[in-house]
Formats: sequence, structure tokens, C-alpha cells
Amino acid sequence: MIDNAGLVIRPLVALVFLLGGLLLLRGSVSRVGALCNAAGAVLFLAAEFYGVLTLRPFVGRFFDEDWRRQIATVDVMATLGLLLCAAGLVTHALKNSKPVSTSH
Repeated sequence: MIDNAGLVIRPLVALVFLLGGLLLLRGSVSRVGALCNAAGAVLFLAAEFYGVLTLRPFVGRFFDEDWRRQIATVDVMATLGLLLCAAGLVTHALKNSKPVSTSH
């Protein structure tokens, strides 16, 4: 049950990041963070769709070493996509933040 929920939730999370990246592209002053976020979301979404559509679930198939290697590759690509999303959000926040004044 938990595995099936993860198969559905991860692509939805990727779609939310992609929507966020597109919205940031549309209305932000700094486009570097928004582009990084959108690129990471596309990578994350592509890895998750590949994993859902071609690798999982394997009903009745022997889980051989080739399958485990493909799953590991999907996980690495999805994690790299999430890392790009995080870097894009940090870049966007740093570019759009105002310095805090220390005077009282």
C-alpha cells in the first residue's frame, strides 16, 4: 500500500515543482533560479515517469541485477532533479531577498 502511494505521489510532487518553476519564470525578476527549478522538475518528472511506466511494478518478474541497476539510476536522476529544484529555490530566494538592516 505504501509503495503504491509513493508511485503516485512522487510524479505529483514533480508536477508541483514544475508548475512552481513555470510560475517563477513568468513573474520573477531573476530567471536563473526559476530556470534551475524548472529544469530540475523536468528531470525529476522524467525519471519518475520512466520508473513508473517501465520499471515498476514488476508483477511476477524476477528482480535481477539489471532491474536493480535501472531502479538505482532512476533514483539518482530523480534525486539530481530534486537537488536542482532546491538550488533553484535557494537562488531565487537569494536574488529576491532584501538585506536586513541592523539599526534599531
